[in-house]
Amino acid sequence: MAQVKYFNGETELTRVTSMSNREFAVAFPGVAGRRFDAYAKLVGEPVDLVPTFDRAAQRWNHHYLPVERVVTFKSAPSLHECDARCMNAAGRTMNCECSCGGKNHGRAAFMCEAA
Repeated sequence: MAQVKYFNGETELTRVTSMSNREFAVAFPGVAGRRFDAYAKLVGEPVDLVPTFDRAAQRWNHHYLPVERVVTFKSAPSLHECDARCMNAAGRTMNCECSCGGKNHGRAAFMCEAA
């Protein structure tokens, strides 16, 4: 079975959930984000960051980032080196089996070089 991975830039996200469009607009002004449905967008936390508990407020503090890319990583990947097919991938659903694990998939659209 394939594994779905979520990314914000090069940062892999975990604990992905939805956030209402209103909350999303306040938290991330000017960011388009990936839609969950007509009323919400996807957000997640960096893999290496654990939520903290605020004892005074009695609640968890989450460090959400908007989901920019959704990559389906094959269950039995070939783990080949990333190439133009990976870096220039575009579309709603992106499939990957590169050694990067989806980290570089579709990244060429975000990169630019100084002239």
